[in-house]
Amino acid sequence: MTASTSGSILGQAAAAGSSGWLTIVILLFIAGGGYGLSVLLHPYKHCPTCKGSPRSYGAIYTKSFRLCSRCGGSGRVRRFGAGEG
Repeated sequence: MTASTSGSILGQAAAAGSSGWLTIVILLFIAGGGYGLSVLLHPYKHCPTCKGSPRSYGAIYTKSFRLCSRCGGSGRVRRFGAGEG
C-alpha cells in the first residue's frame, strides 16, 4: 500500500465521519426548532409543586386553604425557554 492509497482511505474515512457529525448537528437543530415552536404555541406547563391543583387545604380546618407558593395559585408555570412573558 502506497502513501497515496492510505491517504485516500483516510480521507474517505474522515469525509464519512464528518458527514455523520453533520447529520447529528442538523437533527439537533431541527429538534431545537421544534421545541422552540412548541414553546411559542404552549408556553405553560402544570406546576410541579402543586401538580396543577393550586389550593392546598388544611388537615384540621378542611375549608381553609393556601395558594401554591411557586405558581401563585394559577396551577401552571412557564416552560423552559418561554421567557418571562
